[in-house]
Amino acid sequence: MDKVKSQLINIASIVEEGWEFNIPIYQRLFVWTEQQVKTLFEDLHTAYIAKKDLYYIGGIITVKNSLKPNLYDLVDGQQRFTTLWLLSNELRRDLLPFTYNGKKLRLQFSIRENVSEFFTSIDQISNKVNKASNDFSDLMQVGKARNLIIQLMDKHLVDEAEKQAFSNFIFEKVKMVKTTVPPSNDLNKLFEALNNRGAQLEHHEILKARLLSFIKNVNKRQKYAKLWQACSVMDNYIERVIALEIGSAQNIAAIYHNGFSIQNVLDLFDYRESNKELSLSEVIQKPEKYSTISDTFRKELDHHKQSSEDEFEPVRSILSFPQLLLHTLRIFLFKKEEKDIQRINEKEMLEIFDEHFFKSHFIEDKSVTDFFETLFKVRYAFDRYVIKWVTIGEQKEEHIIKDIYRQNEKHRGRTFYLRRLKKEDFHGLALLQSILYHSQQNTTQYWLTPFLFWMINENPSFNDAFLWLRHLDNTLLSSNKEEIPLPERTIQSMKEYLNYKPAPETIFGSVDNPNEDGTAFPHYWFYKIEFILWYYRNKLGKAEAWKDYKMTARNSIEHIGPQNPRSSQDKVCTGMLDTMGNLVLVTRSINSEYSDKAFGVKKSMFLDKKSKGSIDSLKSDLIYVHPDWNDQIAKKHFEEMMELLNTYFQEHKLL
Repeated sequence: MDKVKSQLINIASIVEEGWEFNIPIYQRLFVWTEQQVKTLFEDLHTAYIAKKDLYYIGGIITVKNSLKPNLYDLVDGQQRFTTLWLLSNELRRDLLPFTYNGKKLRLQFSIRENVSEFFTSIDQISNKVNKASNDFSDLMQVGKARNLIIQLMDKHLVDEAEKQAFSNFIFEKVKMVKTTVPPSNDLNKLFEALNNRGAQLEHHEILKARLLSFIKNVNKRQKYAKLWQACSVMDNYIERVIALEIGSAQNIAAIYHNGFSIQNVLDLFDYRESNKELSLSEVIQKPEKYSTISDTFRKELDHHKQSSEDEFEPVRSILSFPQLLLHTLRIFLFKKEEKDIQRINEKEMLEIFDEHFFKSHFIEDKSVTDFFETLFKVRYAFDRYVIKWVTIGEQKEEHIIKDIYRQNEKHRGRTFYLRRLKKEDFHGLALLQSILYHSQQNTTQYWLTPFLFWMINENPSFNDAFLWLRHLDNTLLSSNKEEIPLPERTIQSMKEYLNYKPAPETIFGSVDNPNEDGTAFPHYWFYKIEFILWYYRNKLGKAEAWKDYKMTARNSIEHIGPQNPRSSQDKVCTGMLDTMGNLVLVTRSINSEYSDKAFGVKKSMFLDKKSKGSIDSLKSDLIYVHPDWNDQIAKKHFEEMMELLNTYFQEHKLL
């Protein structure tokens, strides 16, 4: 009798065995978000950089298909598997045999001719997606995933040798568990179990259990367990999560005094009001009942009578909880004067805690509770000083900081309320963080460790936080000390201000001898210029026009004077062609839209979008005021940008 069989495989073994995979008709099509695609890519790339001998990406469940000996129906894990296939198709090289078995797609789709056609003509996928026809509208996510993969490859894989090495790593080192279920099994029950199963036990839940085992007092252990649970719910503000746990928004507000006493918070977990009780386990285990914690908070608990709808806009964290735990661990180890972790990698979180916490000499009840309390302080500072994705209107997200504010109001016999309010004064701090977020690796965001460390130590005003972040950015990411690894630089910045001299000339060259790196220039510096232009908007006469400027993700360097114009007369830049004076950072779609068009045509397109409230970039806004464009004007623009950069660094010089 056939049995369930599991085996550890890699892509090389898939090719060697000649396996093909079919997405059954009952399976949903590709639905992964760009964030999920980006996380998988960056996890793979981080493992490649670290030279891992094995990188495990999870498992797939298959059922043998009766139509062909080596064909398997993919009944679980198809989102990750499809993303891996899309990445392999773009990398080609060693991975080409994985995407195709001979001339046939290795990934097939039952009774979905339009999908099979779509994947067969994958190289024209963008054009077909952009048409948004009825035939392909259900595959928009695939097109978005593919475009994002191309952008990530451009960003992380600098040359042919790097692409070859990365494809070889994926082919040999990336592994998964393939579980094959015999067709004789009751597949209906299997599918039902897969569809209805609860979320697998997360690594941070395993870590919580291990840490709590060192707290022997049962009541104390329960309190710290609830503290951890509250910190783990990342897609809302910590005070609202606690309010839901204790069933009272007023009780959490009553103990707030420009921050929270950890003991007061722990004491709240003894509080219960029978008619208000709402446990975190309900919120987490029954998402269909509580669609978002913001909605639940608004419906189930009292809030200030003057509260407006925008106080309850859905929010999404820029970090996962495991990432926040690793930043917390770095801060905790620094305070203990212990060795820092090698890298932030949430996939290795348990191994990192094994090495740096459980095997250390200070593991005991007190060190565990110290870590929990550090975690709460970090989480509070994270919610207060760090941007979140906030949903504005119809499915539009922006990076916003909302301040926590306690307001007194006699209302229904209650007194205190905590509110989350936007303030125009926070826009600069949010914009700089948004630039750092988009320019740094999504899965690490190393700048957050020293920033959060200073926030929990000083509890500063927002003006002081903004000033310190500008200094941190200059010395951490704009300095001439890049030979020191970024994680090490962040630890140094926690000891003292970094007195490294920012050196834009080493990147862009001088006005008389500009570097001509073109699309190889680091994207960070273009993001940096955008922030500095916004910072000096009054000086540049753009105070009102740029006041509310928002930063979005950009991955493509655009030549203002085109590299390969359609007409020789449109070749307006030669000497300055690949210098910073002729370049801007835009989205890939805008770069593709402008393409090889003449300067006048691009300017007209830019002004049309600007009239509708959209600006490609602030640098572009300065460029397209010119009636025409040439080497002399580009050189003058370069000179103005370098002067502005040096002015900014001089004004933020560390004493």
